[in-house]
Amino acid sequence: MAALFTLGLLVYFLVAFRARLGGAPELAKLLWTTYFVLGASGMVIAATDVLQPALPPDYASSLYLLMCVLIGIAGFHDFRAADVHGVIRRIRGRALIEGVLVLGQLYAIAFFLPFAAMSLTGDASENRLELASKMELMGSYGLFNTLAGAASQLFAASLVMACLRLCQPAAAGRHVQRALLLVAASLSYVIYVLAYVGRDGVIYWLMTALAVFVIFRRHMRPTLRHQVVSIGVAVGAVLLVPFLAITVARFADWEHGAGWSIFEYFGQQINTFSDYWSIERPVTFGMMNFPMFLRAGCSLVGLDCEAWDSLRDFVFEQYLAQGKEPWLFGTYVSDFVGDFGPLGAAIALGVLALLSHLACRRAGGRRPMTLSRLLLVVFLFLVPYWGVFYFRFSIINGFIVVNLAFVVFVWLLQRPARRRGLAVARCRA
Repeated sequence: MAALFTLGLLVYFLVAFRARLGGAPELAKLLWTTYFVLGASGMVIAATDVLQPALPPDYASSLYLLMCVLIGIAGFHDFRAADVHGVIRRIRGRALIEGVLVLGQLYAIAFFLPFAAMSLTGDASENRLELASKMELMGSYGLFNTLAGAASQLFAASLVMACLRLCQPAAAGRHVQRALLLVAASLSYVIYVLAYVGRDGVIYWLMTALAVFVIFRRHMRPTLRHQVVSIGVAVGAVLLVPFLAITVARFADWEHGAGWSIFEYFGQQINTFSDYWSIERPVTFGMMNFPMFLRAGCSLVGLDCEAWDSLRDFVFEQYLAQGKEPWLFGTYVSDFVGDFGPLGAAIALGVLALLSHLACRRAGGRRPMTLSRLLLVVFLFLVPYWGVFYFRFSIINGFIVVNLAFVVFVWLLQRPARRRGLAVARCRA
């Protein structure tokens, strides 16, 4: 199955990338590379008897997964890093934007750091078993906990603002110290996830930092580019320490050893998706991945809809009764299929790709890239990019709401300047 998936990606590369003119679509290529590495990892797994699918392989599932992944990649074909040049200038409201990010995320670090230290003290595996009591403790702080969690969700915006600071000419506002402060503030997301004894924050921060670097790298001087890479490698090496500590603590007693757990973390998704495809999956109609929006919609029309928390045990029992654990990674495509079924998932992912295309499209130069659009593109990109594991924006959908609200906030700050610019352009014409 992994070989079929990987072969399909290779064919797509030859057809859509090698033959394409007009410059390299950087984000589309990064997304393709991520899933290609997933396929290669799956092929390594297939060559062993260590990690096998629970049910007989279903090759139709690989073709469906491939189709959905290619739909996601196609949504970013019109993005060009060269378009970002228009954003690298004096930015209206930049001090306010950076202030909101830095102050909010430094507060998040201060709030979650003690809990993260508790997670890494002693046996991380036992700490994870006691997570419910820790969540209750953090929840007891009410609004303080909510604000800290919301601030940490904006870490990608901090990385974007940091790169903007570095890429600008000195006369236009380049400020290395401010950029480093923004990067340090963005680590709030890592600490936030560590507070819940989670490893995902490290991986998602590193993936996001790579994506932002890909967007801005051509706008950096060679010396600066090498410095950014060196700092990134150093930060990554430090962040991998807690990641490996939690991994070893959780899987040291695993019969195949902790090393193979990395392949289970990144590589098993294709097999897992095949297993999910082979069982009868109850369609949850958005309750699993979009509970906040479903509740809002039900309240709006006066319906009393079931909450995911009340249905989760019932749904999970149906998975377990068919011999499949429901909490294993199966990519974001699997999560969408669980909510909407195969046809509904393909439609939903097609709509998401269309939105991504519209956000990236220049329309013949008539829609120059703006800071708010760039933040929206990054947000949309993270859905399939992080989705190589699962749909990270589910549960309470806080990441979606906070990031879209921040995009609107930036758009409102930029809007007066854009109106003046259009007025000047008309007068000159």
